[in-house]
Amino acid sequence: MSDDSQKIIEERKAQTVLNLLTEIGEMMITSGAHTARIIRNLERIAKGLGYNCELVLTYTGIVISVYKQNKFKAHTLAKTIKTKGLNFETISEISILSWDVLENKISIDEIKAVLKQIKAKKVYSSLQLYALAPFASVALCLLFDGDWLQSLIVYFSTLFGYYARRELMLKHHNHMIAFFIGATISTLFIHLTGVMFNIQIKEAMVVSVLYLIPGAVMINAFIDYLEGYFESGTSRFIYSFMLVLMIAFGFYMSNLIFSTPFINGLNVFDMSQLQIQIKEGLEITSMSSIFLSKILLGGVTSVGFALMFNTPRRALWTVFILGGLGYFIKFLLFKELDVNLILSIFVASCFVGLSGMYFAHRAHTPPIIFMIPAVINMIPGLISYEFMMGMIDWISGDKGQKPSVEDVIQTFSYGISTVFILFALAFGVAFPVVVFKSYTVKGKDLNVMIKKLFVRNN
Repeated sequence: MSDDSQKIIEERKAQTVLNLLTEIGEMMITSGAHTARIIRNLERIAKGLGYNCELVLTYTGIVISVYKQNKFKAHTLAKTIKTKGLNFETISEISILSWDVLENKISIDEIKAVLKQIKAKKVYSSLQLYALAPFASVALCLLFDGDWLQSLIVYFSTLFGYYARRELMLKHHNHMIAFFIGATISTLFIHLTGVMFNIQIKEAMVVSVLYLIPGAVMINAFIDYLEGYFESGTSRFIYSFMLVLMIAFGFYMSNLIFSTPFINGLNVFDMSQLQIQIKEGLEITSMSSIFLSKILLGGVTSVGFALMFNTPRRALWTVFILGGLGYFIKFLLFKELDVNLILSIFVASCFVGLSGMYFAHRAHTPPIIFMIPAVINMIPGLISYEFMMGMIDWISGDKGQKPSVEDVIQTFSYGISTVFILFALAFGVAFPVVVFKSYTVKGKDLNVMIKKLFVRNN
């Protein structure tokens, strides 16, 4: 074979590898992987195929260069990425694939076949998601001391809102609009049932939009910041901020609609006494029962969010355990031991992060897949609700009415607390990932690492 023919073959292979890596990188970005994981997986695959690669990633695009060792010529490709979503199954399967490429040197055709299977795979059917995912909001409502009647309302409000948001996103409509519509539908339904049946809906309203909060994106943004990927971290943060803003706007619009005088005439049933009787009849007083209920409800909440994130089935029991124990630690520290709320959440999320690292070794699954659903139940629902309501009162107040100094201070206090709680939550999860990342590759054992550290220090 002539040198020219050999060069043409090498050029074509390099371009094929480049296109393949770009496709995989796009799949991981659109599935919600943080930047360091994407880079590690792509470098692993490139190495297995006999290439080195350099990457520049943001949340909206990817630039990849591939080249042979000791050869100066590189092939580069840039691609803009618009689609966003969460699919932890895809992240997990690509991680497994990357190790298979590195260790078993599988061919490009085999890689393409596996990618085709990953793209076609549905972890859960639409029926399963719509039927089971709303139980995350139900469990959250009970955790926030809501009653079973409010929880029933929350189930349907989440179902309708989640259905609208998911279907719009599957049809590639604008994400901001999808989140706005989802928040509006959910809060409108709760407002309507509250007025029609004359029942207390505060706890239901607190959790009405929490299923929409982009917790995974926020946590990934913090991980990117901690690992020095400021461009992608900033992109994720701005994206999540805009989603939260659209959620708040949907919340505001539904409150605005139901603040009009004629709405009160919609009352057709009075179930206020029934609500009181149900709450009193089902009230738990035993401390052990309270603790057990917090663990169970915390676990159910985490599993519900795991379903929304398309978490692998094999990870659900781990998510349940970590979610339940994490919330219990937070509850115990904050409610029983009077520890500061932010510190309680940080300690609980650190526990989830460290435990997630352990289970990741055992299940050969990226740790973040366990961690993110497990900490979502600690999102500051009540505090963020009070912050939003304070802002809404300012905006929708009577003409000429100005908020008092006390109201301003209180509202901003809620806002600052929300920010710091989210930071504690994200940092608590991200900290173990960053600290132990060098020990989390396949073949390493966290138990052995900890033992060595212990023996060395003693």
